Amino acid sequence: MKGHLEVIKLYADGTEEVHFSEDNVITSGMGHTLLKAFATSGAGSIAPFQITYFQLGSGGATGLQVSSTGNLGNALSEAQYGTANFQISTHDLSSGTAAADQPFGIIPWPYIKKISPTRVMYQIFVGDEAVDGITINEVGLFSKNPDSSATEGSYLCAYRYFTPLAKQDSFSVLFRWTIEF
Repeated sequence: MKGHLEVIKLYADGTEEVHFSEDNVITSGMGHTLLKAFATSGAGSIAPFQITYFQLGSGGATGLQVSSTGNLGNALSEAQYGTANFQISTHDLSSGTAAADQPFGIIPWPYIKKISPTRVMYQIFVGDEAVDGITINEVGLFSKNPDSSATEGSYLCAYRYFTPLAKQDSFSVLFRWTIEF
């Protein structure tokens, strides 16, 4: 498996600026999620194994660019997301340094699409009013609840540290993330 992340600044006048474009790291949480999915009977739901969540952070580092990474260096709090144009789910982080009541952005279904038999693209759109005044430099994709826990618990499946981006209300940000199986 491999992945690629693009971070694109979108301005109100329609111009776009590619801020970052490089491969990402598939983490052990992806392995855990796939293991649990393959161990489930054929009649079971696939929903717990789907990658539907993301987190943004400000504590990214090149040292986190390893498959054993289980959480962001410094994930944003719910308040730091500000006036988000996406829904937030607060539940447990089960990988890395496990923690309860963590905020995760929800990736809407129209922003997840199969682009080939082996590739899926996730688009995370952070509007001009979201995350304002915060310098972000890391992002993660998370599975929903592969352990099928009563209290939802997500696992980090893909991670990327990127060049710091001081988010302002003068632009939106699009994270275009492709995972190839």
